[in-house]
Amino acid sequence: MTKDFPEGDVLDSKGIVLLDVLLVSMIIGILGMIAVPHVRSLITDNRLNGAAGEITGGLQYALNLAVRYQRPFGVKGDVSGNGFRVYDSDPKPNPVPPARPDNDPPVDANGVVLNPFDKTWYVRDFDTMDPYQGVKIVSVPAGGTVQFYPDGHSGSSDSTFAVSCGGKQKTVTVNGVNGRITVQ
Repeated sequence: MTKDFPEGDVLDSKGIVLLDVLLVSMIIGILGMIAVPHVRSLITDNRLNGAAGEITGGLQYALNLAVRYQRPFGVKGDVSGNGFRVYDSDPKPNPVPPARPDNDPPVDANGVVLNPFDKTWYVRDFDTMDPYQGVKIVSVPAGGTVQFYPDGHSGSSDSTFAVSCGGKQKTVTVNGVNGRITVQ
């Protein structure tokens, strides 16, 4: 049973009306204006946190090497080169892994140690590392280095590395007395 409607009372539902398209476009535009800055902020935060994590990992590795091998190891930061390296303060060059017979970590001719995870020399350059575009090292400790000693300390005063990206900054601090590494 169908009901007869007088002409003009039935809405045409056969197509999309221009008003519908404009309304949906306006809603998508508003959502985009809200979401894009938040997504950019998240990307910046991820890059900054990753770079601070890279520095922290390098510092922790140098600290562990100093305690394990009972001699100084360190991290040298480079603001102009926008990177850092982990080095052996008393290197015995051995560019071919595995470690030397005396079980020291492999080092290159410049004293840079081998990263045990990716099997490359422990040099990080934020200009060439894919996830860190826009990250800059803005400050390094006095003399550019943090050196860890066999008992875990790194000197008489604190040392800091600072990285920035998109107007935000993270600071990695090493407590000189106990070698504790913090990120702020």
